[in-house]
Amino acid sequence: MFNFSPKGRFTMKLAGATAALVLSSSVMASGSFGGASGIGLQNSYNLGKTLYYRQLACEECPLGKQSLDVIGAQKLIDKLNHDENFAQGLKGIKRNAVIVYLKRRYKTG
Repeated sequence: MFNFSPKGRFTMKLAGATAALVLSSSVMASGSFGGASGIGLQNSYNLGKTLYYRQLACEECPLGKQSLDVIGAQKLIDKLNHDENFAQGLKGIKRNAVIVYLKRRYKTG
């Protein structure tokens, strides 16, 4: 039943180490996306998407009833870049994140 020879112990240790590696990597890989590990453009994209839908495209928001296409997205980007009175709740990093989202989502360049 149990193999207590040196070769058997080595095989058992190897199997245990392999199982530990497989289980630990699968636990770390589960989930839809990482928490705070998103950096750079991906983090800006996700932030911009959230802000767009919460502050610009919700039912009570300025763009709530409009559907957006490439031309509309480019106009919105221009408005966000040049009109400080539009979407006053979006300033600085938040405004830039929405622009990153729109550029990437609608491939406006």
